[in-house]
Amino acid sequence: MLTTKRMWGIVFVVMASALLASGLFAAEAPKPNVVKLQGVVSTSYDANEVIVSVKLTTAEDVNYEVVLDAKGKELGEQMDGETVEAEGTVSEKDGQKWLTVSAFKRIEK
Repeated sequence: MLTTKRMWGIVFVVMASALLASGLFAAEAPKPNVVKLQGVVSTSYDANEVIVSVKLTTAEDVNYEVVLDAKGKELGEQMDGETVEAEGTVSEKDGQKWLTVSAFKRIEK
């Protein structure tokens, strides 16, 4: 039978091993790269006046589809046809660039 001292020693070793392993294998997710883009906003609506897409087209004719979360819809509602500076993160899926907007402001011409 194990003595109490020996039992605590085993518990300590197991816990220390678990903590060490979790620290070694826990990979930090890379921080998203925040960008600022300038371009013209184009908003498309369906027959019920619901936003179905928002695009940002830069001066270099690069099109970014805007993720339709709350901030993306806000951009589409408030800035359709306007030139804006949009801040957010860019990802790519199936060859299309997607912008997740975190902030935006109108650019005066």
